[in-house]
Amino acid sequence: MARALLPLLLCGASVLGCGKAGSGPGKTDLDSTGVDACDSYLSAMLTCAGKLPAETRKGQEAAIRVARDALEARAEADDASLEGDARAEARGALEAACKQMGDAVLDRAACRR
Repeated sequence: MARALLPLLLCGASVLGCGKAGSGPGKTDLDSTGVDACDSYLSAMLTCAGKLPAETRKGQEAAIRVARDALEARAEADDASLEGDARAEARGALEAACKQMGDAVLDRAACRR
């Protein structure tokens, strides 16, 4: 399932103009997804969104919140429905997908921290 999320969430990364990490616009607090790599990905997305014009930034921040909810729901569903090795494998796949998406965001020159 994590692989199914990858194209959708990467689409969001490609839309952002991105910018340097820092305070100011784009620093919207998000609750943790329960997956460190996913939290890092979302943080990178928010940092990049912070450099967008205000009228664009609001929509991007809303999309990032939707992505956060989807990632958290996936992690919770896996935890609730899987056991043992299957749960660990699903969590590892989600971690890997989020790491890949986070790396893609940070590979954009304007997004590097």
